[in-house]
Amino acid sequence: MKLIYYGVSDDEVKFVNRWSFSNKVPVTIIKEGISSENIHLAGLHDGVCLYPSPEMRQSELLYRKLREQGIRQLSVKSTGVDGINFEWAQKYGLTVTNVPSYSPTSVGHFAIMSILMLLRNIPTVLQTKSSRKTAIGRELQDVTVGILGTGRIGSVVAEGIHALGGRVIASSSRENPRLKGKVSYVSFEELLKESDVLSIHVPLSEKSTYLFSEETFAKMKPDSCLVNTARGKIVDTEALIQCLATGKMGGAALDTLEDEEKYFSVGWANNPYYSRLMTFPNVMITPHIAYHTELAVQEIVETSLTNARDILLAGSSRNTISL
Repeated sequence: MKLIYYGVSDDEVKFVNRWSFSNKVPVTIIKEGISSENIHLAGLHDGVCLYPSPEMRQSELLYRKLREQGIRQLSVKSTGVDGINFEWAQKYGLTVTNVPSYSPTSVGHFAIMSILMLLRNIPTVLQTKSSRKTAIGRELQDVTVGILGTGRIGSVVAEGIHALGGRVIASSSRENPRLKGKVSYVSFEELLKESDVLSIHVPLSEKSTYLFSEETFAKMKPDSCLVNTARGKIVDTEALIQCLATGKMGGAALDTLEDEEKYFSVGWANNPYYSRLMTFPNVMITPHIAYHTELAVQEIVETSLTNARDILLAGSSRNTISL
């Protein structure tokens, strides 16, 4: 068995090599994302690990070429699989796996940090270089923090805010029993109405795309803040910009932007949404790094490689995505 891993970052190399040595499975490392220019390299291997490139969202040819070269699986090195065209994957008999869970504290603690920074007006202070007493902050015990989605990551945020003395409300498809006594569950409408800071922790889906729209922002509490460490397209960026322009919103911390995948290879700050959003002093933007810790990267690499191995050896993986 021999695997090929597309889109390997410098931080991932050591973990790929360590897994390869421990499992006695050769892994070819390709720094670039999969494309029509390098897809021929897959033919020398049995399995493929990758992060979906922009081309994978647009080109059926990539799926056909993989199948023609004998590949029958795609191991995606992320939780989200919105970059995969499942119609094409099914058409060419490609089993898709993902990394459903990795260090939840990586993103969870980043979100908590972002919440605290917004409440203390840190983005405004840094951008405007204002004097130390011009941006008075709010304390956690004086606000209500809303959590949208209380799965593994959302529950870390909820527990952390509760432990720090904040009031936490949440809206989720199901209540998390571990949050009993720490969180009050409310409807989505109530979450918008009551939250001083709202943190998003749901996957991107047809239902959640542009969930935060002009209509949604109109229902949010005046001077409230938004934290998004999930997926950029959950937020209608045009609507967010208009909301910030009117002064209704107190601030936004965004670790993910709409259309960001188009700019990963050419520079995330080249995203037009970035320059437009950064005209507002109460906005903080980071380049999708909430997950990026040593532990999280290690777990992502190891899980994606193990998924590929399991499909090839056993014909199945516990992390297979149902088509």
